Amino acid sequence: MTTMHPAGGHYQDVPVPVPLTSAPEDVLARIEKESTCVRREARALRRRLRRQRHREMSRHVRVARFSVKVGAVCLAVAGTVVFVAATVALVLGHVTDAMELYVVATAAWGGVAAAAFFRV
Repeated sequence: MTTMHPAGGHYQDVPVPVPLTSAPEDVLARIEKESTCVRREARALRRRLRRQRHREMSRHVRVARFSVKVGAVCLAVAGTVVFVAATVALVLGHVTDAMELYVVATAAWGGVAAAAFFRV
């Protein structure tokens, strides 16, 4: 038996997997055995794909966790430094500058609080 290859039009032999001279029970048993093997292979391939996707996704999750943590720490440190600078400016009598710096410190700490929502 021959058939055309879908891509190039080349003829190739297609093996006949089940001999037509066998008893119907033998044919059914062989077909069931082959279908069981194919199902096992398909299950193994799906499992392998799931594991691969999980590994890839876990890399992204690790990068996201690291980025959020580092960003939150940087904002917390920056907010603390600006708060200390605002307090020093307030003690020295620069009230308007101190109020602006307090706003910046508050915004930085608000960013730390917002980073808690993006924890993965």
